[in-house]
Amino acid sequence: MRLTILGTRGNIEGSAPGHVKHSGILVDDRLLFDVGEKQYLRYAPKYIFITHFHPDHVVLDPHDLPKHTLIYAPEADPGLPMIRRISHAVRIGSYNVTPVPTVHSQRVKSVGYVVERGGQRIFYSSDMVKIKPRYHKLLANLDLVITDGSFIRAKGLIRVDARTGRPFGHNGIPELVNFFSQFTSCIVITHFGTWFYNDLAASRRKLESLGDGVRVLAAYDGMRVNVSDLCSRRRAS
Repeated sequence: MRLTILGTRGNIEGSAPGHVKHSGILVDDRLLFDVGEKQYLRYAPKYIFITHFHPDHVVLDPHDLPKHTLIYAPEADPGLPMIRRISHAVRIGSYNVTPVPTVHSQRVKSVGYVVERGGQRIFYSSDMVKIKPRYHKLLANLDLVITDGSFIRAKGLIRVDARTGRPFGHNGIPELVNFFSQFTSCIVITHFGTWFYNDLAASRRKLESLGDGVRVLAAYDGMRVNVSDLCSRRRAS
């Protein structure tokens, strides 16, 4: 599979060259995951998969959509009646796309997606605190994980809903790298918070140092990834 990471800026005001656009990942020029900028629709994707309805991940107007584009999301949206709610794997040509529920928000449902094609498996998590253990089996034998870079500090920013006791927010990158290292040997970090912009070169080195036997890289806007070239398969623990 060939990926283009279209945008790497989190829901923050600041930006820097190469890290201006919000979330979006294009797979083989056909499948688009998140639409953080309207301009991503210029690629005329055949299929769009939304991780969650936060504004840095979905900017959609029904009048802007390419004809015959199918849109999947973890929940319905009254402003976008064409959306199909996804709760199980869908087969699209040679691709198999499986939603994996993630813990992130109090108000909206969120998922990541496992994308399989030609024996390759990648996972795009979007923003997250964690993935519940009952879904871990879906992450076995991943070639590549693309995950949340909001906070470099340990444990990120996790709050607890006073009414339900459920956590929400963003976990720290060290915890996310440690978690996904069970399933892959190659992790790309995106959706950067303000910490990343203080010194881009130093931030990239910091990320690269987190991998213990795992390759960890910082994404940038427009980054092109050939999964076969970038990552090697590691058997899941």
